[in-house]
Amino acid sequence: MKLGIVLSDLHLGTGHRKGQVNIYDDFREDERFAQLLARFSTGKHADDEVHLVFNGDIFDLLKVPVNGQFPEEITERLSLMKLEQCIKGHPVFIKAMSNFLKSDKNRITYQPGNHDMEMFFPGVQRLFCRAVTGHDSHPRMQFVPEEPFLQLEDGVQIHHGHQFEAIHAFDFKKLLLTRGKREPILNLPWGSLFILHVVNKLVAERPYLDKVMPFWPLFAGGMIFDTRFTVKMVAECAVAFGRARLNPKWWSKRPFEKVTKFLNNDVGFFEHLDRFAHKLIVKHDLNSVFMGHTHLEMVRTWPRDKVYVNTGTWMPMVSLSLSNLGQSTALHYGFIEWRDDGPPRSGLMRWNGQRPETEEVIA
Repeated sequence: MKLGIVLSDLHLGTGHRKGQVNIYDDFREDERFAQLLARFSTGKHADDEVHLVFNGDIFDLLKVPVNGQFPEEITERLSLMKLEQCIKGHPVFIKAMSNFLKSDKNRITYQPGNHDMEMFFPGVQRLFCRAVTGHDSHPRMQFVPEEPFLQLEDGVQIHHGHQFEAIHAFDFKKLLLTRGKREPILNLPWGSLFILHVVNKLVAERPYLDKVMPFWPLFAGGMIFDTRFTVKMVAECAVAFGRARLNPKWWSKRPFEKVTKFLNNDVGFFEHLDRFAHKLIVKHDLNSVFMGHTHLEMVRTWPRDKVYVNTGTWMPMVSLSLSNLGQSTALHYGFIEWRDDGPPRSGLMRWNGQRPETEEVIA
């Protein structure tokens, strides 16, 4: 049997250690990730061909500090330093992938998202591959280096989702910038610069800030109960926004005819992506489209078994929406089963895994 597993938005940082609170690492599910891969490489799936697709934001490299700072000029050398810290901080995660690839029928594809754009650097790809396989390259590990999506057989298309939001979209014609004789740096979208300059600083004061959806109730409550910080947050956001709009380099990246679309998108943070998925399905006659990015798991179906799946996140998220008020710690993944008698079956699965009877709480 041929199967596909799609994961996105795990947001691994540099790890968690006793006595050191790491507010910039949102991933604590190493063991259950290992259980998931073990399930699809042993037992009843031992003879199956399983394709694991990492659909962006697996590592949250935008939130990995270097010497206590978050530099915006990100070179390959700097990216290697950041990924090395993440690899050392999550040995169970890395070992799980190594065990998964021991089956000669399994393979891994990594498609970068807006939080792990560093994976476009060849040296960073080699480091990741070496950590998992012991070699700089591997025939069953591949990366999607310069394409906005991954196309699989039988009409299955996988997007991270950030390309549909103007503030996060990559310029695939110019992923790297060269300035004189200096090393090439990533051509970061404005959304990434906003995270580096504003969000990371604010999260240091309010660690829950990027884990609440939707944002507007948090903002309204903050104006009443946390006024000083909320006013400060608004001021810093306004300054960052104004600097971008007044910077000629900013406008040179965006043709004038796209300005209206861009401004409309500026306020559409974490918009539902199902309408974009439906357009893709209709335009290209696809069977299924997978996305991530929004941190909101979702399944949509249309006639003729057309399916959109958003795999959500493995970060604990708090919803302030009355329809699903509270904290969600559920873990989801996309599932694909290719069949001989028809189109592939695609869906969203909730992974429970096995929790130990007791576990130590690490502050």
